[in-house]
Amino acid sequence: MPYLFFVLRPGVVLSAVAAAVASVGFAASLVLQERLMSLTPDDQTGQALGLHATGMAALQGVGAALAGTLAQLASPATAMTLMAAGSVTVTVVLAVLGGREERRPAVSAARPEVGPEPAATD
Repeated sequence: MPYLFFVLRPGVVLSAVAAAVASVGFAASLVLQERLMSLTPDDQTGQALGLHATGMAALQGVGAALAGTLAQLASPATAMTLMAAGSVTVTVVLAVLGGREERRPAVSAARPEVGPEPAATD
C-alpha cells in the first residue's frame, strides 16, 4: 500500500521511505507460508514449498515486466501507482474470499483426505 504514495510523485527521500515501509510489510508473507505448511500433509511439504517458491519467483518476474511496460508507456510514478492499486485490489479480494472460507463449517476433520494412522500389529 505504501506504493500508492507514488501517485503524488514524491522526491527521492520520501520515495525511499515508502519503499522501506513496503519492504518491511513484505515480511507478512512468512505468516502465509506458515499457514500453507499447516494445511499441507507432512509428506508433501517439500513439494508445496517448491511450488510456492517457483510460483512466487515466476510471478515476480511477470510483475516486473508488466511494471516496466507500464513505465515505458506512461511514467514510472504512474506504473508504480497502477501496480500498487492492482496489488491492493487482489489483496482485498483474497481477504474477502478467505473470510468466506473460514466461516464455512469443517467437513469432518482438518484434512479429510488424510486417513487415520494404521494400527500397529505385533
